[in-house]
Amino acid sequence: MIRSGLFGVAALTLLAAVSSSGSERSVDEARTVAVVEQAAPAAASGAEGIRAVDFGDVAQPGSACSDGLRFAPPSAIDVSGGVSQVLDLARLTQLTVDPEVTYGDLDGDGAEEAVVHVTCAYGANGSIDSLHVWDVDGDRLVHVAGLDEPGASTSGGRPPAVEGVSASDDGVTVTWSHYADGDANCCPSEQARLTYTLDGNRLEAQGDPAISPVRP
Repeated sequence: MIRSGLFGVAALTLLAAVSSSGSERSVDEARTVAVVEQAAPAAASGAEGIRAVDFGDVAQPGSACSDGLRFAPPSAIDVSGGVSQVLDLARLTQLTVDPEVTYGDLDGDGAEEAVVHVTCAYGANGSIDSLHVWDVDGDRLVHVAGLDEPGASTSGGRPPAVEGVSASDDGVTVTWSHYADGDANCCPSEQARLTYTLDGNRLEAQGDPAISPVRP
């Protein structure tokens, strides 16, 4: 598992990056490197691969909370035990990491990647769901791609929530909540399923979403 030692290593990586680059590289740019490539646990290079990583203690991209902050998001959001500190006291903005991680060989290289679902909650009832693909490269944990909220055709015009995720060699299939006409903000009555494939550092939607009623 990645515990507090991860952040110590990440901090040393950050200091080394800043020191070696001098004035040519900003601290924010160095923090971006720190979140995109973090130290992986020794077990991640063994038979368990990326399944050895505890993503509840892995810093997540700051963009996951971009809509929940009154200021520019940080490059990385530290989490411990699956939750961040409150990022914006006025809006009570906080990031949580879903403990249910999905695994699949999304790039066809014979090794699994991890699909991590995170939620940024803010205000009275605002929230943003996003998905993040992670891979292990040697002794590094690498952020490969991120997926924010889908378009209006998938969500019904209002911010959706991730209701389910599955992965296979064919891609990542996400079930989003979907609002029908007349639905209250609290209670979407439909769901939209859409499959995404990994194309380099992007998750690309394949076709149109399949929309169906939510089963009671």
